[in-house]
Amino acid sequence: MAPSNLGFLPIPLEITEQALILCHPRDVASFSQTCRKARLLVYNKTDQYIWRQLFLFYPFDDPRKTQHGLCEDIDFDWMTELQQRVYAETVARAARSTPEELLAALQIFLHVVQSAPPVTRGSERVPSPSLLWVMDVLESTNMLQLPPFPHLHTCQTLARLRSYLALTLDDIDDEDGEGKQRMRSMRTRSRCQVYDLSNYNKDNDWGPFMPKSGEPDWFHVECIMNVISFNLAELPGGPMDARPPCGLEATRAYSAPHATTRSPRDWAGVEGNWRRFVSFMDYRDLHAFNFSTRGNRIRDGSFFEEATFAEATRLIELKLHLIGPDAIPNYCTIDRFPDSEDTRYPTLHFSGSSWGIHGNEATVVGSVYMAGDGVVRWRFASVHEAHVQWSSEGVQIGGIASATGVVGSWTGAHHEHSDPVGPFWLWKVSDDYPSAIQALLHGS
Repeated sequence: MAPSNLGFLPIPLEITEQALILCHPRDVASFSQTCRKARLLVYNKTDQYIWRQLFLFYPFDDPRKTQHGLCEDIDFDWMTELQQRVYAETVARAARSTPEELLAALQIFLHVVQSAPPVTRGSERVPSPSLLWVMDVLESTNMLQLPPFPHLHTCQTLARLRSYLALTLDDIDDEDGEGKQRMRSMRTRSRCQVYDLSNYNKDNDWGPFMPKSGEPDWFHVECIMNVISFNLAELPGGPMDARPPCGLEATRAYSAPHATTRSPRDWAGVEGNWRRFVSFMDYRDLHAFNFSTRGNRIRDGSFFEEATFAEATRLIELKLHLIGPDAIPNYCTIDRFPDSEDTRYPTLHFSGSSWGIHGNEATVVGSVYMAGDGVVRWRFASVHEAHVQWSSEGVQIGGIASATGVVGSWTGAHHEHSDPVGPFWLWKVSDDYPSAIQALLHGS
């Protein structure tokens, strides 16, 4: 017969368990070292009740909760998951951590962000405890500003996490001279990446992707978001809904407006109203930056610090609807995504219209594809009078139909040597939002 208590503690095991789940996991681990029976109680491989309760009380999101309710039958190692997260927090809060430890912690934080549950109908305003934890640790420790990271800015894990954060942890005070210099350097480095024409070719689909593999180049994605974010910060004040949502909550699947009530066939939440910022350099500046023979200006970014340099940002509004593949116009000659291998996420095709503050109405034709790595890719063209003029390649930031939206690059649809290139940020807005362009035109 199994013992009813631990011997040296004359209380039932059930009471001991209830006391343990109110403790920090580190204290539970220490308790397990007091005797063999205590260790067996804590590390019982056939019953993870204690670790499940510790995980949920920390608190973290319940992985059993899905869009269809509570699913008990899941393969989830409560103890290992909790131990990894406590380890990541310990590394972040440590006075000294090695670069290897910091990178391991980053991978855990990114895993937590990517595994956050999708937003469900009726719970659109309920935040994710797991994401709140990540934000608290990163903000309170200032971990991403530690000395090892500036030398690892091209690290894909770090860049992906920073892309999801979208500079939300980079606020600086007016008196923070060091912070201002860091932000200036970040902006220059990002512009150098985004406007370097050698970073766009057929092998990476003329977008922020790795050659051949098609996986996102998260360093390039982060640079795109940085360029547009810095540009938006310099624009005159306007309606807040004219700017894309940022932060980890905005990366959750189905966090975009109307995503929880979308049509079942529209798994990507395509249909509805969208807004898009595009940035670009004067073509003469773009040419000079890429083809000037004067020294190492591309490497040190001094080109962007000249008083004559200027960069423009424009707001475009769109209305999109799904179409069948047979409805794609013959004049739309951009390459199509292949049919998805996942029947839950068939490749979607869409059309619609777009317009800017100066008019310039155009037709938009494109498609959405679930890539093998679980990343949602967007490809579309802008058409003027039945002529394809511009093409865009983008990646969804976060989960399916995330509020943060789609970030990518635009360029000439025919990819000629002299074509310009620039970044864009596309995100969905509520159908009942007033036109941001009309508000800007009327000065409100």
